[in-house]
Amino acid sequence: MFFGRALLQDGRPLLMLIESCKTLRQAYQIHAQTVVNGLHIHLYPLSKIFSLFALFGCSESLDHSRLILSRTDVPNVFMWNTMIRAHSRQELHGKAVLLYPSMIAQARALPNHFTFTFVFSSCARLPTPVPGFQIYGHVIKRGLESDTIVMNAFIHFCCGFGDLHSAQKVFEESPVRDLISFNTMISGLAQGRKPHAALSLFTVMTRSGLMPDHFTFVALSSACSGLNNYRLAKQIHNLVYMYFGFVDCGRSAHLVGSVMDMYLKCGEMEMAEKVFNTLQNVKSSAALSCMVSGYARAGKVELARQIFDQVDEKDTVLWTAIISGYSQAGQYTEALSLYKEMEASGIKPDKITMVAVLSACAGLGAITFGQRVYNQCLKKRLYGQDVILITAIVDMYAKCGKIHAALEIFHGVPNYQRTTHLFNAVISGLAQHGHGKIAVLVFEEMEVAKVSPDEITFTGLLYACSHSGLVEEGRSLFKSMSQMHGINPQMKHYCCMVDLFGRNGNLDEAYKFIQAMPFEANSVIWRSFLSSCKLYGDVEMGRIASTKLLEMEPDHGARYVLLSNILASTKHWEEAGKVRKVMEERGIQKPSGWSHIELLDGTIHQFPASNYKLHPQKEEIASKLGEINGRLRAAGYAPSTVNVVFDVDEEEKEMIVSYHSERLALAFGLLNSGPGEVLRIMKNLRICSDCHLVFKLLSRAYEREIIMRDTTRFHHFKNGLCSCKDFW
Repeated sequence: MFFGRALLQDGRPLLMLIESCKTLRQAYQIHAQTVVNGLHIHLYPLSKIFSLFALFGCSESLDHSRLILSRTDVPNVFMWNTMIRAHSRQELHGKAVLLYPSMIAQARALPNHFTFTFVFSSCARLPTPVPGFQIYGHVIKRGLESDTIVMNAFIHFCCGFGDLHSAQKVFEESPVRDLISFNTMISGLAQGRKPHAALSLFTVMTRSGLMPDHFTFVALSSACSGLNNYRLAKQIHNLVYMYFGFVDCGRSAHLVGSVMDMYLKCGEMEMAEKVFNTLQNVKSSAALSCMVSGYARAGKVELARQIFDQVDEKDTVLWTAIISGYSQAGQYTEALSLYKEMEASGIKPDKITMVAVLSACAGLGAITFGQRVYNQCLKKRLYGQDVILITAIVDMYAKCGKIHAALEIFHGVPNYQRTTHLFNAVISGLAQHGHGKIAVLVFEEMEVAKVSPDEITFTGLLYACSHSGLVEEGRSLFKSMSQMHGINPQMKHYCCMVDLFGRNGNLDEAYKFIQAMPFEANSVIWRSFLSSCKLYGDVEMGRIASTKLLEMEPDHGARYVLLSNILASTKHWEEAGKVRKVMEERGIQKPSGWSHIELLDGTIHQFPASNYKLHPQKEEIASKLGEINGRLRAAGYAPSTVNVVFDVDEEEKEMIVSYHSERLALAFGLLNSGPGEVLRIMKNLRICSDCHLVFKLLSRAYEREIIMRDTTRFHHFKNGLCSCKDFW
């Protein structure tokens, strides 16, 4: 107490100065005064100064606290605990855990239960559980396995890694189980998709005489969300009302949000709205964010936006909810526009925001915007600390056409930090770029690292094999799914195999494979088979696939177009005409195409097929198209019009092909970019064979690399060649 009362230069005690400190500059001044007054040689005031810097909340103050610690002869347990806690608060969890062995070696006293609580908190956020279990060994050596606080922290750690077996074992063996113990275990079971076990444990808890709190019902609501059981959701809602009453429920935003989320995930939008409306004028950010997310998840983005726009003071959570909503709805441009608004409003994004924005960049193919977000992650020290964010960055680069950048980041991630989701992002990216052999090698790395593959892993692998002609590798991987990894193939895996056989010309094998499937083939499989029939000009097999498709989806324009194209390409003109006539009689339209291109300044320009007249540069685009056609003629190009389904003369067909959306985007890109600049184009449909040839010729004529992403894969056009080797 003496040092707390010691007067500094302005006559105020040290503790009073620390409590009133608002800025880092003031903190430095207080530290200087302690040195001038000789207080720094005493551990108690030094600990207070150290704590001030460690918990100030910025990297500079944390660096200064490290300096103080390094110059302290024998730091006490309080200082070490504070240091671990400070690193955990700034999400430097790896460094927080590494402080523990240094503490053991240098601390004046042994670690206490606060130490283990802070360390387990950081261990729960590491990519591997190994350090946490090693530290648990120290807990046992210290005889703290009966300490409820420490055991609760360890149970939370186990649940975070999905190790429910260890969590339940520790929970059941604990001599004293308090409310936090039950809440942690119930929450862990809910997150581990064991809702019935969570509900049973709640019954055990109430029978033991413990009264549930808001956190208990947040966990129960989460458990019920996974069951899609409206009746059970209603029962939990009634329990909330019984224990806390209508008014108290309204005061707990987190609880209200969880009840709303429970109803939303059960598909009960009306009940969620009723709960939301009970909040009246005290609607919290959590509840608002929940409704915004719920509406967006239900495909009602406009309603989500209405709620969002009504809020005067929007926080990070609410901004993230609306950005994620637009991104999940496929409205990527709107998501990125909202992020720009968020930045302009001065609200700082967090990792969840960044993941949502990177997802939108990946969906749009907006590489310039994505790189800017990546640089922000580096600046904010977010990158490298969170594997979910790393995965989003890898996925963004892969889907924006920079697969080598995605691989570089992936290879920079240590083995212990790699997850199934990260491997999936890389494998799927390689598949889209046609790098089948590399995808298989990455999968071998996955097996060596003992990271378990899932259904998505094999979808990416089989897709990669399909687009690289790796028939034998595909067969082997398909068999290994069930035989080695215990994963039953689903429709999407069978579809990949049909595509694999079909693309390689094995149409008979593909058809037999469809017939031998354990369930009825869906339209995706028959469409894939029909595409292969078109590729190899097999009219008879094409008729079989078309018949199936038209039975399943009689009003889908793409099915008629594909069949018509097969017949036209094999010179069955009369039959092709009949298909077109059916389309006209039924009023069926071919799906409209569009393409967009991103410039270096990050602006994105979209072009519908055959329509650029409303664009500000329409005259320049028309002129550039004329120049392009001249260069194509000089290269000996003659347009292929067999896929034009309109009943017009040959000259008009050539005009239609010339105005495909990707060509409009290319003309605009050539106008608005410098020599040698890579052009990146995204298309919502599969590129036609004629445009594919054109892009190869133009990549040589203009000495440009052109990267195109269509619905099937990436095409890298350079020097008159395409990375797909005409195999797409």
